[in-house]
Amino acid sequence: MSKITNRDILRMVKQWLEGKPVTKIAEFFQVTRQRVHQIIKKFRETGRIPFLRKPGRKPKEIDEETERIILEAYKQYNLGPVHLERKIEESHGIHIPHNTVYKVLLKHDLVEENMKRRKQRKWVRYEREHSMET
Repeated sequence: MSKITNRDILRMVKQWLEGKPVTKIAEFFQVTRQRVHQIIKKFRETGRIPFLRKPGRKPKEIDEETERIILEAYKQYNLGPVHLERKIEESHGIHIPHNTVYKVLLKHDLVEENMKRRKQRKWVRYEREHSMET
């Protein structure tokens, strides 16, 4: 199985409209017949070619009031996101997650980007080709 793109879906529908069998389409794109049938069904129902949505939860917008509270607390205490989260909860009585605090501080250049939080690299520079190789 491989990941399909919106372009692949377009090509699947075009091939199906040309009369190519579903099994051949599924084989070519390395997906199941059921997936091809699902795409064709959506196309028949809506009349439009279906498209893939971006995966995952949509990012939550940070309102101005929360941002103002975080910036004031940072100016007052000069702490990092985790400790600032606790101080805000003590002083204002509202809970703002440290990830949100970190995003606001990063937006205003008050904290450096943490390299540990970044995505995993797709390659490792000095990895050996074979295990136990010297």
